Amino acid sequence: MFITHKLFNYTSPNRAAISEVFSKFSKALEEGNTFTLRELLLPNAKASFSMYGEFEGVEAIIEGLLNKEETPDIVRHYVTNEYIGIKEELSQQSVYLTGLFIHKDNVQMNPFWFGGHFVNTYKLMEEGWKISHLRFDLDWHYGTSSYTVNWKIQNRALGWSPDIENPKILSELEAPWRVISQSEENNCDEEEVVATFNRYAWAFDQGDISLLNDIFTDDAMINMVPIGQIKGRKNIISQLKISRSGRPTFHHAVEPHEIEIKNEKAKLKMYRLVPFKPTEDTLENPVYGAVYTCNLRKEDGMWKFEQMNYEEGSLFQLK
Repeated sequence: MFITHKLFNYTSPNRAAISEVFSKFSKALEEGNTFTLRELLLPNAKASFSMYGEFEGVEAIIEGLLNKEETPDIVRHYVTNEYIGIKEELSQQSVYLTGLFIHKDNVQMNPFWFGGHFVNTYKLMEEGWKISHLRFDLDWHYGTSSYTVNWKIQNRALGWSPDIENPKILSELEAPWRVISQSEENNCDEEEVVATFNRYAWAFDQGDISLLNDIFTDDAMINMVPIGQIKGRKNIISQLKISRSGRPTFHHAVEPHEIEIKNEKAKLKMYRLVPFKPTEDTLENPVYGAVYTCNLRKEDGMWKFEQMNYEEGSLFQLK
């Protein structure tokens, strides 16, 4: 089952259609539904997955992504952080996928968690939007699963080494904001506010720090663990750059849960999804472990952070 939490539906029909294509793709992967995968992919589509390799053509992609010998008892994909840029008949999408494989041992649920970033390219055809290129980099994994025994786990240590491999995503060339600097379709303010946060999360996770340059006001202030309180756009970006430079990977799996907009001001609350001990209840009602509380204001037509607070340490579910 594909799970996501949205406060609103896309106002752009094309964005809604592209989001639905990825939802169907994610669900098809969960279920091993080859029929749906063939419907969603262009005949000459490409796929680049860090734990599987490179594939070209629908049948090669299906063969590469689906393990027909081993199947978990339960599969869940939690998809967050979606941003979609559109220009004419081309679209570039970024999302974060948190995955869960469960193997049951009597009543015991044995989980395998993983997470990673997607960047996907779509093309508009007569029958609608189709996937042209899938790119996925695995960030982390936890647990054991026979389903992943053949996964190729890349060396993600800092710095160069003889066995290091290039990631499947190069944000400086493939991030949606790089491929389509100005999306053609207008969004409602709620969408744009969330898009600003998703751009922040992507830029920090990918170490593509210059994407942060335009999303903080000059007088912005942040207060977050472990950085503390920082004032001023330059100081904030400098500290975020330093913080990111010491880590080989990073991820924000976040969802919007409160948005309030009044004139040129906005308040936003984002919840961060964390791995949890799966039960029948938590499978459909995931657990969160941190909260971002943000104030934004609109400058020159763009929503920017003027304040961001980050708190972690307590686990909670939505009622």
